[in-house]
Amino acid sequence: AAFLAATRKEGDWDRAYLHSAATICTIVGDKLYFYYGGWSGASPALGSHTYAGGATGVAFLRRDGFVSMDAGEQAGTLTTRPITFKGKYPFVNVDAKAGQLRMEVLDVNGKPITPFSLANCVPAKVDRTRHRIEWKDGADLSSLSGKPVRFRFELSSGRLYAFWVSPDASGASYGYV
Repeated sequence: AAFLAATRKEGDWDRAYLHSAATICTIVGDKLYFYYGGWSGASPALGSHTYAGGATGVAFLRRDGFVSMDAGEQAGTLTTRPITFKGKYPFVNVDAKAGQLRMEVLDVNGKPITPFSLANCVPAKVDRTRHRIEWKDGADLSSLSGKPVRFRFELSSGRLYAFWVSPDASGASYGYV
């Protein structure tokens, strides 16, 4: 399915033709704004034509919401390939308000690293674009910074959009933006 598509319905302002108004989106809080031009295909001056009746629209998307790992009531898992990070606070972009997300850290062979187990993880039952994952004993990932590990996520009734490890408790990713 197209991210933005003309409706093809007679009378709709964006029926005939759509065109991006910019080559990039605008970030506003937890949303991405995509501005675009839409044409109805009808104009009092031009009559019926694909490029008649132009207007500007805006579409919204959850920040980092381009793709997600989805799970129903039965929990599913996702295990990363070995990764190396700098930082100590794990964050996720997740919608699990109807379920929960837990995370554990594994060594490169897939063995859980104490105390970062699923059982010790405080379940995330939220819909947030920046939620800090925590373990019951308050441990952070600083002891694993710079070492190859795998992350395993267990999710039920939700969507996991993104994850990262930040050096700041604020969750700053220090990415492109």
